Amino acid sequence: GSNVLITDGFTPIGQACVQLALMEGANVYVTAMESTQESYLKSIGAKCLPFEPSNWLPKIQGRMDVVIDNTCFDSYDSSWKALNPNGVLVCTGMTSLYSVLDQEGELYGCDAFGDVTVKIQAMWAETKAKYMMSRTVFHDMYASMQSDPKVYQQDLKYLCFMLERSRIKPKIDYRIGIGEVSDCHRRIESGKANGTIVCLP
Repeated sequence: GSNVLITDGFTPIGQACVQLALMEGANVYVTAMESTQESYLKSIGAKCLPFEPSNWLPKIQGRMDVVIDNTCFDSYDSSWKALNPNGVLVCTGMTSLYSVLDQEGELYGCDAFGDVTVKIQAMWAETKAKYMMSRTVFHDMYASMQSDPKVYQQDLKYLCFMLERSRIKPKIDYRIGIGEVSDCHRRIESGKANGTIVCLP
């Protein structure tokens, strides 16, 4: 099977990508922050790597057929270097801009402009992924739904089809009421959400 790397594989999107890739017979590698996250990801069939790119890139550089990047460390550079000559990088997130701490406890992420606002950093990373990096796709789920609702609808129907036949099993972290949404966002951004959080009406 193909070699697939999913950065921050413990996030809800990461876990969904792991399931879909494994279902297609891929060799799935994931990065994870904590041993508890690694234990769960190993239990569903993924191979775990350290969270920081400097620790995992030497092990897999030039070997990946697909990299799904949810974090945006170093403006996606390390993920791109992990690709083989025919590989494809799919950029889906920028969590490192908001919530990742280095070993000294300081926030860091995409730093193309140095000490500037997160918004400008995010704009730079998106522009780079869209227009300056070969074999790279920037996927914004909400923008995709807005620009091509028919394709989005087809994808959703396919996922519902797979769910009905128990081919995929979404992991529910917990259920919340509308008044708990702000706390929920903080939990997601901290990287502690163990699956999808469902907001009940």
